[in-house]
Amino acid sequence: MRSAVCFTALILLPAPALAQTPVEPLLRQYCIGCHNDADREGGLSMQTLDSLKRGGENGSVIDPGRPAESLLSKVLGRPSDIQMPPADEPQPTAEELEVLRKWVLAGAKIRPIATGNPDVPEVKPFASVAPSLLASVAVSDGNVVVGGGRHVALLNAETGKVEWKTELKHERVTALSVFGKSEVIAAVGIPGVSGGAIVISVADGKVVTRLGGHTDAAYAAAVARGGSRVATAGYDRQILLHDPKTGKVTDRLEGHNGSIFGLAFAESGKVLCSASADGTVKVWNTSTGERLDTLSQPTSEQYSVLVSADRIFAAGADNRIRIWDLVSRDKPQINPIRISRFAHEKAITKIALSADGMRLASTAEDGTLQVWSTQPFAHEQTLPTQQLPVTSLTFLSSDQLFVTYLKGTSAVLSVKADSKTENPTVVDVGIHHAKGQDTTQLVAVTEQDGHDDPGSAQAVQLPAKISGTIQSPADVDHFSFEATAGQRLLLEVNAARMKSDLDSKIRILTPDGKPVLRTRLQAVRDSWFTFRGKDSSTSNDFRVFNWEEMELNEFLYADGEVVKLWHYPRGPDSGFIVYPGFGTRWTYFDTTPTAHALQAPCFIVVPRGPDEKLIPNGLPVFPVYFENDDDGRRELGRDSRLYFRAPTAGRYVVSISDARGMGGEKFNYELQVRTPKPDFSINVNTRKLTVSPGTGREILFDLKRREGFNGPVTIDMQNLPPGFSVSGPVEIGEEQVRCMGIIYASADAKAPTPEDVAKITIKAFTEEIGERDLGKWEELKLGGTPKLRAIVESYEESDGPLVLEVRSGETIRAKVRLERNSHNGVVSFGNSDSGRNLPHGVFVDNIGLNGLLLLAGQSEREFFITASPVARPSSGTFYLKSNVDSATSQPVVLKILPRDESGQVSSR
Repeated sequence: MRSAVCFTALILLPAPALAQTPVEPLLRQYCIGCHNDADREGGLSMQTLDSLKRGGENGSVIDPGRPAESLLSKVLGRPSDIQMPPADEPQPTAEELEVLRKWVLAGAKIRPIATGNPDVPEVKPFASVAPSLLASVAVSDGNVVVGGGRHVALLNAETGKVEWKTELKHERVTALSVFGKSEVIAAVGIPGVSGGAIVISVADGKVVTRLGGHTDAAYAAAVARGGSRVATAGYDRQILLHDPKTGKVTDRLEGHNGSIFGLAFAESGKVLCSASADGTVKVWNTSTGERLDTLSQPTSEQYSVLVSADRIFAAGADNRIRIWDLVSRDKPQINPIRISRFAHEKAITKIALSADGMRLASTAEDGTLQVWSTQPFAHEQTLPTQQLPVTSLTFLSSDQLFVTYLKGTSAVLSVKADSKTENPTVVDVGIHHAKGQDTTQLVAVTEQDGHDDPGSAQAVQLPAKISGTIQSPADVDHFSFEATAGQRLLLEVNAARMKSDLDSKIRILTPDGKPVLRTRLQAVRDSWFTFRGKDSSTSNDFRVFNWEEMELNEFLYADGEVVKLWHYPRGPDSGFIVYPGFGTRWTYFDTTPTAHALQAPCFIVVPRGPDEKLIPNGLPVFPVYFENDDDGRRELGRDSRLYFRAPTAGRYVVSISDARGMGGEKFNYELQVRTPKPDFSINVNTRKLTVSPGTGREILFDLKRREGFNGPVTIDMQNLPPGFSVSGPVEIGEEQVRCMGIIYASADAKAPTPEDVAKITIKAFTEEIGERDLGKWEELKLGGTPKLRAIVESYEESDGPLVLEVRSGETIRAKVRLERNSHNGVVSFGNSDSGRNLPHGVFVDNIGLNGLLLLAGQSEREFFITASPVARPSSGTFYLKSNVDSATSQPVVLKILPRDESGQVSSR
């Protein structure tokens, strides 16, 4: 009969409060805490006579005909296995037991406990106190309905004149929403007693309807479009759906593990979002009661949620504003997160949207107020910090914000876009698109003594090749040069590569010795390394806190090093992969790679221009200067390489020293200062293949980028023999360094002759540099009957070669079918590398720990392809590669389409 239950008391509302009876305090003290409508321990609630009659898991607890023989009478205070209250709980006195027994014998009438209020003595304040204001909503003509401690009022926002005021004897108003054209709805309640909502006429403040059902205070009330449905929620962790005409509760939505502070209907009125103290936002289908999604990215309590234009906005105690695309309208789907923005240094308590949805206001516990544009999401204005706790925000218009305070006052604040902007300026990251090559002869320069400070730097003419030696630990050599505004230069040291003891470091200075600012990296998301630290080389398994809110191609800053996110974690035991995607990692902005300890802080950063006005967001800003210790592309060992773009025309100084503060006769160097010469080379991993009929074999193309070349490269094989085809042309995308292709043999292919093979050509092409011949193909043979064939298929019927289409931000499904000949065992198509030659940001999803795997005897499996938001529109081919003789499927055309801005997408 015993079970765990919430707290106390009663269902609200419509009857007026009744006088307390002798039994009510006893039931509240000894029974209701474990047996109420919210948490029925043992299946029993003692809040109403009906629930007592229904009984619990042990059957009925009262017998109207023989009350002395009822179970309730037997358990009261008698030592036994079914004693109530339990022996380990506080026990009623003999006098209290007698009161309870008499109550049972009298029929256990409990209407007083179902509708009464606590018997609290009236305590008068020592001074005049204004009722608190906790909620507000704009109605019309500059008027606002406000509510708070035991009252609701209509006032003029500008003048503060009160048009009417309705006193509420016990309830506290915690939220307000517009209800139709002439009414508002207020979430009300009495902590520890009851909660619900009241519908109030805007014309005269009269209470039109009461909606009850909560066993504690309500914190949120929302109205579906057209007023067909009302939702309320609060401390009892339940969402109640009401029929506003009858006031009846039509459904209960349960699933939150904490108090619910915010509710918002989508425009259709069918989808409801809820924000909770359990650190989640949930999406519900109010027609069926089904939970469509749980948005679990928040890391702490969520206090406010809004829905506008197919987007969900939420904020709370983790100081962030988050925005998701709302896609789960009719069935459970994952709603992809689009924005996670660190917005305040303290917990965000309220957010509000303007009527057109184009502006968002937010306030925090520290009194800060921020205004944001929503399309695109960017900071617009920091309003003056408020000295009093802000309790509600309401847009009167797109340029006026109404604010209420805990002490019962209000204000109207002007909203306007700041002169500051968050639109990022173009920042040089050391990656260049340049046509042609500089063939100017380098001027040989020998270091001269007496140039150990920037003011006396040795002048050199560019392009130059400078030879020198760091003679002592304190020695720093300086060379000055002239540059025009925007001129790009490459500075490269050759020391360690020619067996020098020098571990070089180079810097660009002004003639008066100040470092030249390259960019400022503004943190927009904070994190830290989890599970393990990182060495200074590996590019995989970057495990960081709250990785779900990070996106590919974002910059990650940690202790002076900047890397770029290349691929998501692919399972529970993995982390991000950073550029270039494999091998030794790259760094950006010519920062130097370094090791990072477990729990060391890291940040997602956005590069800002040196002169750009920054809007503080509570996170750090990291200045990055033109300097380098070790080459960020990891090609020169300890030697330095720096890409410099002159911010203005004038004279600059390059300094060179030993990074460890050492020096001596063997610390010699060569320093080149010249225009970069963008170039590339491609390695083909094989030029000999044997391909069985109906299968393919893979070729890897690895691209070596040189001196800032970053453009795409197209590779094509031509003149293949009859019956053979290539999955091309293939492209190595911008900033990528590898692509793959296959030679595929048709089922009726014939063995090629040496003359056929000799005709095969491989060429590469770039717009920046032109065409390159990649050499001859050497050998192509037709193999025997394959052990199996893998065929990729669509779930949709189509004629001709298979073509799949996926939009950015969308997931599609396909299937792989096996034709087994002599292999009946397990077939694996890879793990994180499942799906070969997919463009950057596109991947085979939902692979789990075992990857894309078909078990022994299995001949078909579904798989999913996701295009992340960074995937660019393109058309190319991909295929699946098996672990059985490395045979591949046929090549499949995959088209990446632009994101559907209507929001009608599915997501991983």
